Amino acid sequence: MKERSEIPEEEIIQVKNTKPIDFQKPYRYIYTQWWFLLLSVPFSFLAIFLCTLCSVFYYGLKVVDRRKVRKLMRKKGCIVMSNHCHYLDTAYASVIMWPRRLYISVVQRNFEVPIVRTMLWLVNCFPIPASPSGLKMITDPVGKVLKRKKHVLFMPEGNLVYLSQTIYRFKLGGFMQSYYHQAPIIPIVYVLKRRRLFGKLMSKHWVKMICVFGDPVFPPVLQEGESSPKEELQKMSDHVANWMESTIQTYQSRFKREKISTQR
Repeated sequence: MKERSEIPEEEIIQVKNTKPIDFQKPYRYIYTQWWFLLLSVPFSFLAIFLCTLCSVFYYGLKVVDRRKVRKLMRKKGCIVMSNHCHYLDTAYASVIMWPRRLYISVVQRNFEVPIVRTMLWLVNCFPIPASPSGLKMITDPVGKVLKRKKHVLFMPEGNLVYLSQTIYRFKLGGFMQSYYHQAPIIPIVYVLKRRRLFGKLMSKHWVKMICVFGDPVFPPVLQEGESSPKEELQKMSDHVANWMESTIQTYQSRFKREKISTQR
């Protein structure tokens, strides 16, 4: 098992969370009712439309190997696992999964920003409570979503590291949800490519985004009355992290070869 480092504190993007959430009340941040769909669908459609335009004309989003999991994702709800390296990677995940609804987990502090909270809520984001009981709070709502054959996105690194192509240590929360609900894990990884114009390297913020799908990973069989098998879940986590890391390295090596060949 490769020992990965935690995200350095200075790399974590800070937000002004001025509207704390009271998690002493019942957890009501994942909605599947008809009235919520009536509210959220127009907003979600607008957001996806704008993200699609942005991907076509600026980031050039490319999706690779989605066919591996297309049939499975039509049959049942899945846990999608992704690295978190760009402000728009979660939005693009929704674009890629459309028209299937994707529920997106976010850290609690992002949901504690006024106005942003409402926008996140309308595009099917939900907060993961930072307390030790946070995982337990979201388990039943996540299960209801998966039973409806919708998908749930987790970023197991926990925080955004802008433009990073390093895979940091994973948290096991999403893998535990996969085990509790016997939902397959669909790993995806975003690879970023610096752009060139007439041979000149462009701004680091103008990147081409490539989303690569991996093979599905299935959880161990649920054992009633027993706690989650952390050793087996850790192996799942390591497998997904290793695949992400290997895929990034493969693409980055290819980009270097392309650069060398164009300079000859």
